[in-house]
Amino acid sequence: MKLLIPIDGSDYSVNAAKVAGKMALEHNDDILLLHVVTDTGVGRKKWRNTGAESILSSVRDILINAGCDEKRIKCIVKDGNAPEIIVDIANQHDAYKIVMGTRGNTGLKKIMGSVTEKVLQTSNKLVLVVPPKYKN
Repeated sequence: MKLLIPIDGSDYSVNAAKVAGKMALEHNDDILLLHVVTDTGVGRKKWRNTGAESILSSVRDILINAGCDEKRIKCIVKDGNAPEIIVDIANQHDAYKIVMGTRGNTGLKKIMGSVTEKVLQTSNKLVLVVPPKYKN
């Protein structure tokens, strides 16, 4: 079974990855780490992809140090609209669960919608949302 963990580089997504890593260890799951590079500006694409790979590598190292098997962790970088890509990758790789962090925004930011909210609305997969104050 596979867990998909979208990583945006925030502390919230790293915290969600730590939660998912514990779950993966308990259930012998494979881990898919995903970073979506927003499709804005072709000129910065190479730089952004390098940054994405660095972010995923650091989270991968955290998971390995926590006991996850490095052979069972796959890192994916995709360009596009984050909520759409997250749902597509979950379906393409047959992930049974998406584990995401949230910033817990309220007010105008909440009304505008978050990536997590959009994934919750469009995914047919189970989505575990790790709240911002959750401590591992």
